[in-house]
Amino acid sequence: MDYPLDDTHKKYIKIIVTGPLEKNRIIHAMKALMTHPEFKIKHSFWNLKGASQGGIDILDIREIVGVLRLYRPKEKDFANKSAFLVSGGVNKSLINIYITMANLLPFKYRVFTDQDEARRFLTGNKPE
Repeated sequence: MDYPLDDTHKKYIKIIVTGPLEKNRIIHAMKALMTHPEFKIKHSFWNLKGASQGGIDILDIREIVGVLRLYRPKEKDFANKSAFLVSGGVNKSLINIYITMANLLPFKYRVFTDQDEARRFLTGNKPE
């Protein structure tokens, strides 16, 4: 089963990750996201709350970053924020490794444990 995309929000596309983190599923979701017709005008919200740590390692993360480099927009102006919502320390560590490896790319990444904070980061809305 693939990680489904939800493009119903006006400011971001949500990727819902459930089950074990698997390199091929992440790459497939990344390709689907980055070729989505609204990708350049909507930020990315990776919800990993339902994910369990799978067989992902450093080499897999490097390959995922390579796919990101291949599909990234060539334009300077695009919706370049990505929020990663996590619940566990292992997944948070994996995402932080990914962010470190991808730091030269034109994306603004942040990891969150609170969904409202992640949404505020993507939408620019202040806390209520």
